[in-house]
Amino acid sequence: MVDTTTNPLESTLAALRESQIDLLGDIAGSLTEMGEVAQDDRKRLLEVAKDLREMFFLVAIIGEFNAGKSTFVNAMLGDELLPMGITPTTEMIELVRYNDSPNRKPQTEGDSLRIWAHPNTGAEGVAIVDTPGTGSVFRRHEDTAKDFLHRSDLVIFLLSAKKAFAETERIYLEMAKNYGKKIILVVNQVDLLEPDEQKQVRRFIEEQINELLGMRPLIFMTSARQALQAAKSLKPAAGGIDAVQAHLRGVFAEAPPAKQKLINQLDTADKIISKYLDDAKTHADTIQADTSKVKEVQQELQEQSLGLDAQLTEARAEVDKVFVGMKQRGINFIDTHLSMRKLLGSVNREKLQAEFQDVVIGRAARDITEATNGYINAVIDQSRMYWRSVIDRLNRLRDLLDQEVSGLDSNIYAEQREGLEEAIRIAEAELRTYSSGRLVDDMRQEFEVNMNGFRTNALVGTGGLVIALAASVGTPGPLLGAGAAAFALPAFLIAAPFAAYGGFRAIQHYRKITNDLKKDYEQRVDRLMDAYHTALDDLTRKERARLAQYGNQVLTPVFSRLEVLTKRYEQQQLKLSDYSRRIDTLRKGIKDS
Repeated sequence: MVDTTTNPLESTLAALRESQIDLLGDIAGSLTEMGEVAQDDRKRLLEVAKDLREMFFLVAIIGEFNAGKSTFVNAMLGDELLPMGITPTTEMIELVRYNDSPNRKPQTEGDSLRIWAHPNTGAEGVAIVDTPGTGSVFRRHEDTAKDFLHRSDLVIFLLSAKKAFAETERIYLEMAKNYGKKIILVVNQVDLLEPDEQKQVRRFIEEQINELLGMRPLIFMTSARQALQAAKSLKPAAGGIDAVQAHLRGVFAEAPPAKQKLINQLDTADKIISKYLDDAKTHADTIQADTSKVKEVQQELQEQSLGLDAQLTEARAEVDKVFVGMKQRGINFIDTHLSMRKLLGSVNREKLQAEFQDVVIGRAARDITEATNGYINAVIDQSRMYWRSVIDRLNRLRDLLDQEVSGLDSNIYAEQREGLEEAIRIAEAELRTYSSGRLVDDMRQEFEVNMNGFRTNALVGTGGLVIALAASVGTPGPLLGAGAAAFALPAFLIAAPFAAYGGFRAIQHYRKITNDLKKDYEQRVDRLMDAYHTALDDLTRKERARLAQYGNQVLTPVFSRLEVLTKRYEQQQLKLSDYSRRIDTLRKGIKDS
């Protein structure tokens, strides 16, 4: 810990620091709820909060392990304080804090930090940290440097003039840029190059950084070795280090390092908040898109149901047309075979029944079979196409979820994926029922029952007519059993008036009988037509129930999970937006203090 008496804070700034530490803790707590993907940033915020309690302005030296970082730090100090070597021999972070006198016996904290002290860090409250080299043969070197980058307030990126801008350096520069850090570039070891080569290297670095990262940082050309040698021999400044030192003095003169520290780490927190706010918005938009896709499936359910209504109306119209035609043919048959002229002649009962079956019933049976089969086939074909479409949509939604899994909590993803898998299984099962033929057979069997009933009822209904026609011109007597005897009475009534009252009364009875027969026939046809209407309605109702069952069984749980996710990301956005407002308020307070 640093003794804050060497770096006093005004009471207002101290209060703002405490508010900032509390805010960083709140943000870190919220990141805990965002899964493993946010834990590195949570750790960074907690480390930044710890740094704020010690309150030193941190200048981080980042670069490849052979770029001469330790020599550069010593040149900045004008003193051989840190150990120097040509190979990476330690994974320690060398941190040099400001102090009125040097401390050449470092204090060790943990297994990765070694703390020194020196009066030439640049200003009171400023610390210089020499991080382990990037691209090191020791993997932990690189991890330690990367973890320390976010804690810095200003980054001096050290490049070797002999190996300028390696891929690892680009990655670290991009990280520093993304954290919103102040960055300057120092090209070291320029004493190994000729003047023309130095210009070429500088131009190359400028072009690469601008092209790859869109950055135009200050670039200094130095030789830390020459500068350190000049300092040791008390000679005038050399090696370009003085230009770097002058720049840092200008930075520290802009505002007290303590104030800059607070603002810099607010910027870091703001960058992290912005990243997760963008993520939350992206997730919310993605879930909204997923919800829209499920709604499309739901809309298809509704359209499919409405489509059934249209098909039902068309099928009923076809069936009604058949029955209307059958009615008319039956009436014509009665008029033809119950005429006065026919009554005076002979009637062949078997021939009359065969003719009625062929002319009145036979054509109707064929037409109704065609109409009902057409409806069944239309329902089956449309439903088969529909379920294939559902499966295709759900598979696309599942593929989309697979693409999004990196940004979703693993438990939420597993639940949503399971729901979609269940939806697909049910849809595929529905498709199999339509493709197997079993459902078609069930539907056709139901209509066949009605068709058989139609034939039976039609023949029974017209059997009396045939018997009446025969009896009206034949010899009274037993006629086809008890049912037929009921129709013999009207025949007797026809003959009786002719004998007793003459032609006028006979015509009246003739008309009454024919009207009664026609009315009875039409009622029978209407009942059959109603039976077919009921069968068609039942088929449509069952199909609609299948669609509704699918919606309730699968889509409702999917909607529920999507709603939970939507609320989750909405709450995240609200919370993160509130943190952004608190950051803005603190930043204004710090600048005005």
